[in-house]
Amino acid sequence: MRVMKTFELKPLTLAMAMIAVPAFAQEASNTSGDATLEEITVTGSYAGSLAKALDTKRDSTNMVDSILAEDIADFPDQNLAESLQRIPGVAIDRDDGEGRTITVRGLGSTYTRVQVNGMQAQSLAAGSGGVRTDRSFDFNVFASELFNRLDVYKTTSAELEEGSLGATVALQTARPLDYDTFTLVANTQGGYNEQTGEFAPRASGLFSVSNEDKTLGFLLSAAYSEKKNGTEGAETVRWETWEGSKGTGQFNCSACDTEEERAAVAQSWHPRIPRYADKTNDQERLGLTSSFQWQPADSTLITVDALYSNVDVIRNEPYLGNISLARLDTKPSTGTSEMDIIDYIIDGNGTMTDATVTGSDVRSENFRANWGSEYKQYSLALEHEFSDRLRMNALVGATESVMDNREVTVVFEHFSEDDSRRYVDYADSSDEFSWSYNGSDSLDLVYGFDLSNPANWEMSEYRDRLYDASSETGHASVDLEFDLSESFTLKAGANSNSYGYDIIGQRADKAFDKADAEDGTIDGSACGVSAALTANDGKSVNSAGQNYFQANFGVSDTLLESGCWNYAVHAGDTRKVDEDSRAVYVQVDMDTDIAGYRLRGNLGVRRANTELSSTGVTAYTDENDVDHVVDVTVNHEYDDTLPSLNLALNVTDDVILRASAAKVMSRPNLTDLNPGGSVSIFGEPKVSYGNPFIEPFRAKAYDLSAEWYFAESALVSLALFQKDIDSFPTSEKVDMAWSETGLPDSMLGAQVDQLKDAIFEVSRKVNGGGATIQGWELQYQQPLTFLPGPEWVQNFGVQTNYTFVDAETDSGSEMLGVSETSYNITLYWENDDFQARISNAYRGEYLTNIGREEYVGESSNIDFSASYNVSDNLKVSFEALNLGDEPKYRYLDEDVQRLYDEHFSGAQYFIGAQYKF
Repeated sequence: MRVMKTFELKPLTLAMAMIAVPAFAQEASNTSGDATLEEITVTGSYAGSLAKALDTKRDSTNMVDSILAEDIADFPDQNLAESLQRIPGVAIDRDDGEGRTITVRGLGSTYTRVQVNGMQAQSLAAGSGGVRTDRSFDFNVFASELFNRLDVYKTTSAELEEGSLGATVALQTARPLDYDTFTLVANTQGGYNEQTGEFAPRASGLFSVSNEDKTLGFLLSAAYSEKKNGTEGAETVRWETWEGSKGTGQFNCSACDTEEERAAVAQSWHPRIPRYADKTNDQERLGLTSSFQWQPADSTLITVDALYSNVDVIRNEPYLGNISLARLDTKPSTGTSEMDIIDYIIDGNGTMTDATVTGSDVRSENFRANWGSEYKQYSLALEHEFSDRLRMNALVGATESVMDNREVTVVFEHFSEDDSRRYVDYADSSDEFSWSYNGSDSLDLVYGFDLSNPANWEMSEYRDRLYDASSETGHASVDLEFDLSESFTLKAGANSNSYGYDIIGQRADKAFDKADAEDGTIDGSACGVSAALTANDGKSVNSAGQNYFQANFGVSDTLLESGCWNYAVHAGDTRKVDEDSRAVYVQVDMDTDIAGYRLRGNLGVRRANTELSSTGVTAYTDENDVDHVVDVTVNHEYDDTLPSLNLALNVTDDVILRASAAKVMSRPNLTDLNPGGSVSIFGEPKVSYGNPFIEPFRAKAYDLSAEWYFAESALVSLALFQKDIDSFPTSEKVDMAWSETGLPDSMLGAQVDQLKDAIFEVSRKVNGGGATIQGWELQYQQPLTFLPGPEWVQNFGVQTNYTFVDAETDSGSEMLGVSETSYNITLYWENDDFQARISNAYRGEYLTNIGREEYVGESSNIDFSASYNVSDNLKVSFEALNLGDEPKYRYLDEDVQRLYDEHFSGAQYFIGAQYKF
């Protein structure tokens, strides 16, 4: 484990020294204040969008960072998550080479609240890790072209809805009264992925019309894109010792001459399933927004917004690997006990870097996930001024996100010569296998038989899994403002949110045995399905430089059509949560002078009530060895009182000091709330389930910052932050009476009388220890107009930030998902006709699994974009993403860094044009 650093003065001293660097260069040209910044025009200018974002930051009482579209329907990145990473303290998680979720100041997407047009939003999606079943927001579901503003609130106030521990991210779609009376824009791009060598189109458009008086307007925008990405690399699917915790330590080693050598082999680490990765990810996405605005009087504005997004993805992941290495002795006669190690090399870290084994099974696995996600949102907003002193904002709306996902896996195996499951005689019966691992990021794999000959393969396993998930929210809120005086405003409001999440997981899995092959049946039923294969059941493929025989997915359809088994609900993948929350708040805002200094602030308190109904499926087997599932529903309720204080002091016209303190909360993960699980009444009675009584994440948050707007469109700022988190859920095993589990007696079957008073071993989630997160952010932004030399040199500008996070749990261990350091730097150049910028986003390593000490390695992604205004109406552009083909690298054991997997997704290039009519 890495050594945790304490939060001390040294980093702050360095940061303050860095602040002084641009100060000297710009002291002579320092301008005074808000009036100058307000004159900046933002149309088609990256520098202009940065300046306007600074206006938002400067004028806000809270600590807010914003990103604005450079131009109409033209967000500065292909992906919203990748735009967010430009903000100090924000890092992203990538999947298939694209940003999907975010982390803010060390806290992951589960703790971040995302709002779309003022309402809580959840976008359901799947990725390389399977179906996402937490509260996280997947930014890949939405086209970036649909949005023209993004705000990240790093501190909270009473008027902001609860639910965030890290930050509140507000996404805003376009509205007609913000544009000219007639606006029509069309964008088109062609994208090329270096990994797949394929092209894909991308197009968007915006139409907005309003009357001359700007009292009535309608807007429609659309975005369509295709993506054909590929991923290549190497995988080990973790490392295990030959005497691993799951096995008995039985293995054969003819290469071992002494007991000392055998002991060294037993304790060495070998790859669990060494294999190459050769994946494709084809995506089609459509997004639509519409907005209607009516201002019947100067005091009243009505806005109706609608948003629709649909994404369809086909992900193919073919694999060829040695499966016996993963079986240890949990599957007798098929795993390590049947293998013989005939040659090996063990390095100084106890890693078996090279080995040759015989008696091993080789698996050809063809996996496909076909998933689609649909998101809909409708809202009605009313802004009304009752008088010069009293104002109201009201909002009602609903969202729905639906995802369906099918994951099909068809498995062939080449069984070892002595394997009892071997069904047919092979054309080439060699089962020798060897691997070589160079200790960093590559594998060399050699097989001893003809991989492409179907006569060397047999049907082994079939898996077909369906997931249907839906998320719905309903929202109603009203906010009132009353000016008590010129300096003080009283705010009060109430809101009600209904949230529902439902997922049903079904499985139709089958592992074939020798009897299935011999008589063409399945479990004795005459289904006409044989485990032996012919060339018609598959095809020879070239994947990651390997030619081997791979299953056709039509095999799975044939098996299901046989009618020998059906889909069955899988308890672990099925659950439902209904959550109703209501909140009221009161807040006082001030903007006054104290001793000649301008002081802004807000002080308030929010009271939130949450009612929860959680349903899960518990599986059990009765005394007749018959499997059952039963629904279990548990209700829970909790309250939170959340005070907050934000202060902003203008020391001068250009220097602002900020301070914030608040209590915050984030509701528990959906998987932890699941009351479903399993019950075993044979042998030692056991129960395993989630815990719907888990309390929410609660924390105390403190923030300090200093901002210096030392020149036009320029900023240097330093922010300090700390969050003291009360508790994280943790797993525990306790002995508990059956009556205390809350499960029905019917699950005990005929043994109810003997067991209803018995003590069960219960595995469940409970509220465990907390954590402390603290750190600092440094931000510098400036047009470099002070540079000497020709005039064109002064067209450069820079935007950069650096974040340090020190996070430690109460037990002293690292926190999951926390990168100690991250930074972003963008260098841009622009004049009236040409714009170009290059960006580098760095994120340090972070822990993803404590038990296995699994890390994602550091990464540095470089992007480039340029555009040229051919005329007042036409602009052409070029973009290049991930120029260095930065991989996503995972490893185990921070010190040794044994490869888990390393995936290269390739650079992407886009050529496009935009036309304004």
